[in-house]
Amino acid sequence: MVGVRSSRFYIAPHVDVEDFILQSAQRGSQRQQLDCQEIKTAGESRGEQNGKRGAARRRTDVVLVVGHVVRASAGVEHGQRLEAHRCIADMICGACERNLPEGAYSGEQRGRRQSIRRCEECVAGGNQLVLMKKGRTRSEEDECPICNLPLPPTVADSQQSVFRVCCMTTVCSGCDLAAAKRGMDDCPFCRTPPPADGSQCLAMIQKRVDAGDPRAIFNLANSYDCGRYGLEKDATRAVELFELAAELGVKEAHYNLGCTYDEGTVVEKDIARAIRHWEAAAMSGHVAARFNLGGKEYKAGNYDLALQHWLISAKLGHEVSLNNIKHMFVKGLATKADYAGALRGYQSATEEMSSPDRNEAKTRWVRK
Repeated sequence: MVGVRSSRFYIAPHVDVEDFILQSAQRGSQRQQLDCQEIKTAGESRGEQNGKRGAARRRTDVVLVVGHVVRASAGVEHGQRLEAHRCIADMICGACERNLPEGAYSGEQRGRRQSIRRCEECVAGGNQLVLMKKGRTRSEEDECPICNLPLPPTVADSQQSVFRVCCMTTVCSGCDLAAAKRGMDDCPFCRTPPPADGSQCLAMIQKRVDAGDPRAIFNLANSYDCGRYGLEKDATRAVELFELAAELGVKEAHYNLGCTYDEGTVVEKDIARAIRHWEAAAMSGHVAARFNLGGKEYKAGNYDLALQHWLISAKLGHEVSLNNIKHMFVKGLATKADYAGALRGYQSATEEMSSPDRNEAKTRWVRK
């Protein structure tokens, strides 16, 4: 940037002061005009170069304020154009995952977030959202490591499984009961003797945390969240550990963070952030996260998306999702084929999760 140069003047005794001031003012005016012309020329030159690159920028204006040259740049206008460009670039289709201009979407689709937005081409072609393509089946992580049958899909069914801190695995209640019948008091998976108290449990967890085990980090977060193993409840520390576990790919951590941001009691309420965490969990096969997404879409009036979410979770063995689809069918928001398909999928998933040992363990727990 070219600016006005400043100088200190020494006035000799024989020089007329008024003449000196007048001459100095004239010279200063000439310098200002030269500086202005230089800046204008530079601005025009840059404008030509930018024009060749395809950038639309208006020419820089020059404003004189009390003998100083101030450049009134086009920063605000250029920033607005950049922001508009970003908005257009961020219009990613949630089905084909392409960057498309706004004209490629209908008015309704433009108002949706990226994960549930489809371009007109995908709508016409019936292309499915990536959010609905992923997480339609349970992963191996959701299976009991002993009998290899899927574990119950929700926290409400946690009585049908037992978490072991020694090896950070979840064993189904059927296998746990079968081991107890054989007189085995240690872990049915890794054969480690059970910890004597909460301090030993915490030491086992911390050892795995120090080794970088994502499941151990998640379990430690739960321990701080619930105040287990002698720890005082520390919601802030729990959220930090949940965030770390989520970054390492633990879908349950994404689910818990989604619930935390949705409730807004421990952290500031942030529905958009909650939905992002639930979507990450759902695409990894987390059933409860998928169910929650269906509930959010139903409340928003997006009944088609709610139905798609609940169809997936019902076919993974989620009973409440099945009941919700039934209510939608009664209200005319779902077809008979939708409900029949969900019912068949739910029954199939339930049968896959059943075994004689699990049924016996469930009966014993109900009696207690």
